[in-house]
Amino acid sequence: MNIHKLLKIIFGVAIVGVILYGVNVGLFYFNQEDILFQEPDLSEERAAEVVRENDRVEEITMEVEEGVSLHGWLLESQSESSDPAPLLIYFGGNSEELSRSFDQFSSMDDWSVLLMNHRGYGLSEGTPSERNLFHDARYMYDELTAREDIDSSRVVVMGRSMGTAPATHLSKERDVSGTILVSPYDTRTRLMEHRQPYLPVKWLIRHPFKLSEKAGEIDSPLLAFLATEDEVIPPEHSEVTVESWSGEAEIVWLEGYDHNDLQGSPDFLDNIHRFLDEVQ
Repeated sequence: MNIHKLLKIIFGVAIVGVILYGVNVGLFYFNQEDILFQEPDLSEERAAEVVRENDRVEEITMEVEEGVSLHGWLLESQSESSDPAPLLIYFGGNSEELSRSFDQFSSMDDWSVLLMNHRGYGLSEGTPSERNLFHDARYMYDELTAREDIDSSRVVVMGRSMGTAPATHLSKERDVSGTILVSPYDTRTRLMEHRQPYLPVKWLIRHPFKLSEKAGEIDSPLLAFLATEDEVIPPEHSEVTVESWSGEAEIVWLEGYDHNDLQGSPDFLDNIHRFLDEVQ
């Protein structure tokens, strides 16, 4: 083979490589919302069924911006006390529609629990984004703590996976009694750099979710659940946020569990109940 043919082959391979790289960059940039925000549906019939099946449930619609309403539920405290109830605000993961999450909170009788679907999830309107999730988290807190049946001095926020971003943001922006994070990010930018090290992620990402940077400004106690087999958000990423937390921070390791089944560990609910008892 002569040198000219070899150079033509090398040049052709290089061009194909550049094109393929450009395609990967474009796919990441333009599809990142579709990958991050799964936006599961909820039918009107199922929403009505949730209320009929549980007399503890108050259905809530909350207009967070003009023309944008969120939909969800308040599981009301079952305490016999006439005092205002402490409140747990829960933020779900990227594919979590919260009518399916009732079971893990049904045993929290002494607390009211707010389960509001993200924008675009279930019957909530609008489009999810980092900015919108953070705005809505503050709005939920302000609305619920203004209620006479809620003790605004005892509010705990909890987030799972993607939901750890608005939970951490809210813990920074408002006076909360404690924070529970389940498989938290360090930052989503670093997570995606870990998954796709060949892409210029920091120049492309629109929803960076910089949890570890916010963590250093939060004084409230933290309970973090990390699953040893988590490959979606590897524990070493979550540990950065826990180690950055300014307040008292505790990790509960769930041995043998992964990102999607960790709530099945008997240590999961037991430690949540313990933490809630301690912050009261």
